[in-house]
Amino acid sequence: VDGHPKVLRIAGIGTQAANAWHTDVTWMEEPSMGSILHMVEVPEVGGDTSFSDSHAAFLGLPEPLQKRIENVYAIHDYRGFLAGVRARGISEDTIAGLKSEVPFGVVHPLIRTHPETGKQALYLNGGFMRHDSLHTAEGPWDPEKSKRVVDFLLQQHSKPEYQCRFRWEKGSIAFWDNRACQHCATADYYPNVRVGHRVTISGDRPYHDPSAVPVT
Repeated sequence: VDGHPKVLRIAGIGTQAANAWHTDVTWMEEPSMGSILHMVEVPEVGGDTSFSDSHAAFLGLPEPLQKRIENVYAIHDYRGFLAGVRARGISEDTIAGLKSEVPFGVVHPLIRTHPETGKQALYLNGGFMRHDSLHTAEGPWDPEKSKRVVDFLLQQHSKPEYQCRFRWEKGSIAFWDNRACQHCATADYYPNVRVGHRVTISGDRPYHDPSAVPVT
């Protein structure tokens, strides 16, 4: 946004690429804590954003599976992000600068402990997480088994019983916590346009502490 370099203009026309559950920039060692989005232009119909509760999705798993994925980790990288920025015409020099500053491939736990509430939550990203990369301290999982478990957990996270849906109006503001939820911009308003201004809040490195006591 002109005059405000830390405010990012987010514009879309409701294409299928928008229709994906995720939590932001998991390819970073310290992913963003959250984002604040101010909507300045909305389509007449559609363009909602859905949010899914990562803690509720974790609690909804069978207890044996909760235990099975303790101390399991996955690799996240930004190959999908690079494809997107190249498609938007970002220069190779800019991409090279990103590669020099940000490691390509970081490890995060499948279960993340919220640093403020102590709650355990699924920590997944269908786009940036390598589905075949699950591993423990003892070694990697079989790649096919890894893919099956990741696919199951992604489906678990996208169940409607864990969701709420935010209907934007012009001037609406939403603030979400990436440590506690996933979100999905609904791709149902093509060829209309939705435009927002977003700021992102710095975060910390995800960790898992199974002994953490949730704040009540």
